[in-house]
Amino acid sequence: MRAFTSYRLHITPLSPIHIGTGESYEPTHYVIEDDLLHEFDSGAVMDALSDQDRKELLTVVSGRPDTEMIKKVQRFFHARRSKLIPWARYCVPVLPQVAQMYASRVGQAANREGDGGQVLNRLEIDRTAFDPISRAPVLFGSSLKGAIRTALLDKINGGARAPERKGLHEFQGRLLRYRDLQTGKQRLELDPLRLVHLSDSAWRESSGLTATAVHLAVNRKKTPVKDEKGQLRKAMGENLYQILECVSPWRYRAFSGQLNLYRLDALPRQELLPSPEFRYSMEALATACNRFYLPMLTGETKLLKERGFADQYWCETIQNTLKQSQDRLKAGRAFVLRVGRHSGAESITVSGTRKIKILKGKGQQPDEANAAKTLWLAAESKDQNTGLLPFGWLLVEVEPLVALETDWPELKALCETRLVEARRLAQRLRERDAQAARDRAEAEARRRDEQEKARQEAERLAQAERERAERAARLQAMGPELRAVEEFRTYYLAQKQKGRYQPGSQFDEKRRALLQTALGWSISEARRAAAALLRETIKDWTDWPSKKERKAEFRSGLEALES
Repeated sequence: MRAFTSYRLHITPLSPIHIGTGESYEPTHYVIEDDLLHEFDSGAVMDALSDQDRKELLTVVSGRPDTEMIKKVQRFFHARRSKLIPWARYCVPVLPQVAQMYASRVGQAANREGDGGQVLNRLEIDRTAFDPISRAPVLFGSSLKGAIRTALLDKINGGARAPERKGLHEFQGRLLRYRDLQTGKQRLELDPLRLVHLSDSAWRESSGLTATAVHLAVNRKKTPVKDEKGQLRKAMGENLYQILECVSPWRYRAFSGQLNLYRLDALPRQELLPSPEFRYSMEALATACNRFYLPMLTGETKLLKERGFADQYWCETIQNTLKQSQDRLKAGRAFVLRVGRHSGAESITVSGTRKIKILKGKGQQPDEANAAKTLWLAAESKDQNTGLLPFGWLLVEVEPLVALETDWPELKALCETRLVEARRLAQRLRERDAQAARDRAEAEARRRDEQEKARQEAERLAQAERERAERAARLQAMGPELRAVEEFRTYYLAQKQKGRYQPGSQFDEKRRALLQTALGWSISEARRAAAALLRETIKDWTDWPSKKERKAEFRSGLEALES
């Protein structure tokens, strides 16, 4: 008998999902261009930037580590975004308003404090949980299991009030029977959720659709509220908004995971194991989730319509999806979950025990209620009041791991109706990736060419240094006469390299001085060497002196040196 039964999970996100991890996109590691966030790392900076750019960056970051330096760093990368974009390791679509906010705020101070200090536009964007290797989003097994646990607790509790005043384990331990009611001692080994093991669910969409997008999260009131003058207030709550990266909805079976249910019935000493009453089957887990979350999904959809916030097309697609899924939901072969940030206070609390903190105005004590007063919704602009989406909804399909994987064409077709813009973006990104590959190849070619030139220059300098050293050694070994000839040769070649000969220049004086000096030498080798060099200058560069007496002086002098 197997110790556990395994199930394959296919997960389709139905609305934007943000599972926070404390990680964020930092403005020193991304740029935004054409409504796309391009993330790059330090290695890309080294590859993309020129030597001059790297020197400028080093100068910037070597300054005093204060607000001004951070602003300079932000401006530095923004100014060089065209160089960095081809080296981006991940790309996320952003809303036009987010792109506008970035362009207007990057490298700028948000405001000045009373003491003259600056409050910096930090421009971090909270990112959803992701695989650090592929950069693709991931759904943590702990997030899914937490949502399942809430659904089970709600079912067991049945809407009763909770007598416990302490932490969650007091309440959960009583319901799940892992807390001794007499002694209050908790025995976590009896927690039945220990028998449910959920893997992290990896992104597996392979058609090129973007996995995530950057959304605005806006706060809206559930019921109309009038101000002290009896006027209906705007729907928004204190103009609150956040910028979040979210998993994009309607990616058919975008995530894949595995759920294992441990079987303990054949083991001895059952008193040390979770109660048999709470050893759930897969169908029981799915049924509990649908019992808890389906009314919330339909209720929230209805509320969004009534308040005028709803994206009508999204609501219609949800209704069609639930209708299409009806048989699977009833049979426990599929279930609905809600996970992540802004999934709603009701989704993470149990009926009958809810004490949701309701924040009030500044200086006022918060209230407690059994339902939240506001909703956080995904928007394209912070002032948007229609076409909004709720956060966190998932459709989970279940298949025994031992069975062949099946398809669900009807759900796939429903998702496809929501992907027209996403398909266009995917095509645009493929074209961008191709252009980026060409840009990287050109940059690599330029860098290799620069490296080769640098290598050749270094080799030339080294060769010149070797020749200089050899010449110096030869001169040192020579007598003073030959050394004088070689020193003039060096001078002659240098003057010749500079350009055209100028009659009457200093060169003529030095050459005549060599002639006159050589005529006084007694060593025939040195005399002939001087004559040969002087004739070379006449033949190859200057010709004979134009004055007759000077020409005659050189002719007779050379004949004397060569005799």
